Amino acid sequence: MSKQPNPSSNQDFQFVQLDKSIHDVKFNTKPTTFFGDAIKRFLKNKSSVAAGVIIGILTLLAVTVPVFNTSSLDRPLSEARFLPPKWPGFEGTGFMDGTTFNRNIIIDTITDPNNPTPVGFVLDAVVGEINMYDTYSNFPSPYASGGYLVLRSDTRSNDGYLYSAPLNVNFNQAIELSTFLSDINNDQAIQPNYRLIAYVEYDLGVQTLVPLTNFSTEYGQIALENISTTILEERPDGVLNTSFRSRFGFQLETTLSGAYPTLYIDNFVMNREDVTNDELFVTVNFDSGNEVMLRDNAQNASVIRWSVNHGAKSVFQSVLPRGDFRYDNYQSAFGEVIREDVGKSVLDGYIAQGWIRYDFEVGVSSFELLSDLSPLREVYSQKTVGFGSARAFTVRALISIYREKGFAEPPIYLFGTDVNGNDFFKIVFSGLGTSLLLGFLAALINVTVGMIWGSLSGYYGGWIDIAMERFTEILGGVPWIILMTLIILLLGSNFVTFLFALTLTGWIGTASLTRSQFYRYKRREYILASRTLGAKDGRLIFRHILPNAIGPIVTSSVLIIPGVIFAEASISYLGLGLQGLPSLGVALSRSQAYLQTSPHLTLFSGLIISLLLISFNLFGNGLRDAFNPSLKGVSE
Repeated sequence: MSKQPNPSSNQDFQFVQLDKSIHDVKFNTKPTTFFGDAIKRFLKNKSSVAAGVIIGILTLLAVTVPVFNTSSLDRPLSEARFLPPKWPGFEGTGFMDGTTFNRNIIIDTITDPNNPTPVGFVLDAVVGEINMYDTYSNFPSPYASGGYLVLRSDTRSNDGYLYSAPLNVNFNQAIELSTFLSDINNDQAIQPNYRLIAYVEYDLGVQTLVPLTNFSTEYGQIALENISTTILEERPDGVLNTSFRSRFGFQLETTLSGAYPTLYIDNFVMNREDVTNDELFVTVNFDSGNEVMLRDNAQNASVIRWSVNHGAKSVFQSVLPRGDFRYDNYQSAFGEVIREDVGKSVLDGYIAQGWIRYDFEVGVSSFELLSDLSPLREVYSQKTVGFGSARAFTVRALISIYREKGFAEPPIYLFGTDVNGNDFFKIVFSGLGTSLLLGFLAALINVTVGMIWGSLSGYYGGWIDIAMERFTEILGGVPWIILMTLIILLLGSNFVTFLFALTLTGWIGTASLTRSQFYRYKRREYILASRTLGAKDGRLIFRHILPNAIGPIVTSSVLIIPGVIFAEASISYLGLGLQGLPSLGVALSRSQAYLQTSPHLTLFSGLIISLLLISFNLFGNGLRDAFNPSLKGVSE
């Protein structure tokens, strides 16, 4: 029998590192909590951090702008209605500098031919030169000139008549008549057949129509001499009057079919041979169709108008100057203007403030400007009405509008102004503060209720889950807009009512998401192990299941805030917005009515809402990844 080797022989073992001591090694990283690790992961997501910064900036503006912006939202300022945005540093760029480019604006060249002025605009606020050009108009305008007077018959049974007001004329007066008919209508299918007439009324009540020319279709200049002789020759038998009343004008023959004929008259001139521009006839004469049509709207009773019978008159191709120019709206609203009649009481008020020095007995030479705060900058003339103690003084003076409105310097509105002339920048961020407060409170309530409801429903399941789910289905089956409208109509449109309406069904989405997450995690092995070790339901819900489900819940919860703002904007669009409080939804709703004329109002309010939605979305995505337990400890 062979001998077996000894397994524990010293030759089979050797000690290594006999000079080393064995001890515990410290961790290279510090221990952290779940939330600490989540914050570290969140800070590595640059887009989410940027979104959080934007949300913080907007929230800060919503708090500080209503406090530090001194513009009043309660006092309408008609001079500042719909001012465009103006930002410091953009002067002269044509963008965000308070100017607008106006096209095709009527230019008044009649009031002051040396200073053409855009109608409805202040000439001093025009930036640069006006690019003027002539346009043609078929409507009467006090700023137009020229044009043809158009006579058109409008019946098949009677000729059309155009005639002046009656004039008193003596047979002994040699009367001339001149008119020019344009051939602009020579392309008509039916040529106008016309004649000049005099409709004469004698003192005895006898009336007669006297043709001054034969019917003709010729155009051009027509000159008649001594038409009083023609009228005298047509005087009825038995009438011995040497004076008469007559209407002068045109007779346009009608047609039995086809288009109605149209006559274009360039001018009409009557006078006596021995007197040029007789005052009697000047009131009848005209040199343009635009002039005749303007007489119909004249307030002066002495203006002699032209009438139409069995037809219609209008103007055709009058010349209307128009122009394009850039306009400084802030200069127009808050610049300096000359006022004709500034009363003594106004000056006395400025004198009492110590802003000016003025002596009404001395007059203009006594004016002295003592303070830059004075709206009255210069006095040009003084007018005195009455005598003795009944005297009343007024002055023609230069007034600074922005000083008159209580501003120390010309105001600047970053977002422009609304229909009331209020600062839209303050309106937006005052409304944003209300909307954010409403959104945060609604989100807090909805998330709290929804998480509790969904946790209980998802954790216990069974008949508890069935009963709770049927309740939420019934409550959620009512259309949100109807429920919201009914609550506001019944309880009023105030902050508390809005909050109640938003939270009545707003928690259902969070509850459904929480419930689905609980069904996902409650059967996991670590839950079963915890229950085996004696963990209670509360610990299982809040320490084991809910932290794992928190990521999607946080994302949906964050998006509740912009959702609330959109909801409030939608209900405001129906006219049921918050009463007595500014809100972003109300501001956006009101600005939509002026989308075509002042699109910047909708642009800025919509931009803030869009920025909030994007920022909250990115912020929520970052929180979802940060609170995902499966990523705990992952560095990238």
